[in-house]
Amino acid sequence: MNMKARIPKPVEILLWVYGVGLAGMLLPFSRDLFRSITPLNLIFATLFLFWGRWPARRVIITGLFIAVASFFIEAAGVNTGKIFGTYAYGRTLGPALLNTPLIIGLNWFLLIYCTNVISRRLWDRLPFNAVALVARFTKSLFIIITGSLLMVLYDLILEPAAVRLDMWSWECGVIPLQNYLAWFFLSAVFHTMTRVWGEEEPNDRALPLFVVQLVFFAAIDLFYLLFP
Repeated sequence: MNMKARIPKPVEILLWVYGVGLAGMLLPFSRDLFRSITPLNLIFATLFLFWGRWPARRVIITGLFIAVASFFIEAAGVNTGKIFGTYAYGRTLGPALLNTPLIIGLNWFLLIYCTNVISRRLWDRLPFNAVALVARFTKSLFIIITGSLLMVLYDLILEPAAVRLDMWSWECGVIPLQNYLAWFFLSAVFHTMTRVWGEEEPNDRALPLFVVQLVFFAAIDLFYLLFP
């Protein structure tokens, strides 16, 4: 059986879309065009996750709350500099309100959704979990903390690429520790909400989407490190 036959069709489409997107972002003659259509990436990611499997009502309600809450938190952060540090959004993420891209809340929801699913899968693979040696509270704590750490890992890789792609920029070009602490704290709050209100049967597409996005931004980081 060849490699292509082992890759599910949706994942194959995912790889093609992000592969083309990566090339478009790095090639000088197409860079501006692909930056301008960046918001479509989040629309595609949403369709990839949920096409053919409409999420449960509790997931939709929780997702809407996370999207709206995170938008206003980002708006407060960018306008005051008190939450993440002093930064400003560029034009890449599309139309904005209160100096904040409208699409940013969807990004928070998708990342929380994916890292929740991945954390639950990791828990299921812990050897002691099979014999039920750990209480449910500990399971929830594991999922919340692991999911939040995955969010911070994602942001560590995203930040240099985001600056290069004019998604946002930091005062004096320095990403403060405050940003990562805020990401962890907010992620923990949103993961707790998801754990209590918004979980459903784990979505098998969450892991490939998260990994492909990490590789996408890591490749951009590496490219600009090698070719500044």
